[in-house]
Amino acid sequence: MPRGGARPGAGRPRKPLAEKIALGNPSRHPLKKVDFGPGEVDIKAPEYLDGMITKLPEGANIPTPRQLFEKTVEHLRPSGVLRLIPDELIAEHAMAKYYLLVAQWELSQTAITAKNKETKEVFVTSFTEAMLKMQKNCAMTWNTIWSIVQKNAEQVITNPEDDLLLEVIAMRMRTKIPEPGGGK
Repeated sequence: MPRGGARPGAGRPRKPLAEKIALGNPSRHPLKKVDFGPGEVDIKAPEYLDGMITKLPEGANIPTPRQLFEKTVEHLRPSGVLRLIPDELIAEHAMAKYYLLVAQWELSQTAITAKNKETKEVFVTSFTEAMLKMQKNCAMTWNTIWSIVQKNAEQVITNPEDDLLLEVIAMRMRTKIPEPGGGK
């Protein structure tokens, strides 16, 4: 029975186009660029985004799907690859992000874990599991968009998801645990 061999996606990931350009194309192979065509593309939020808003209680200051769509487009505009990203994909990400924010707000108002009175076993609530699935969906839609940007952008643009992660890591590094005995 044959085993091994090349598998789709196996091997070292390709460097982003912007990184190759910044390094001066050290391999000297012709760079793969997609023809973007003339002019700037104008992306507008689909009308159905306004009809997807859920009724939120007062105090939940969550941006609308249209606002999330426009914020995503404005973040991606400097990359110059908006022509390659379908409007529906950005709308799908905006809806996934909106529902995730709604679920996170609702989860903040309820219990994350529960305890079975008979077995005294602690478990994660089904609402928490649903929120985690929404988080995965949001990340999946964003990763699809970001892979298009990363492979085709000629200018370096930062991933806002990475910026958030780096900020969290930096905060953890800055916080020092006090030594026992006053540090003498």
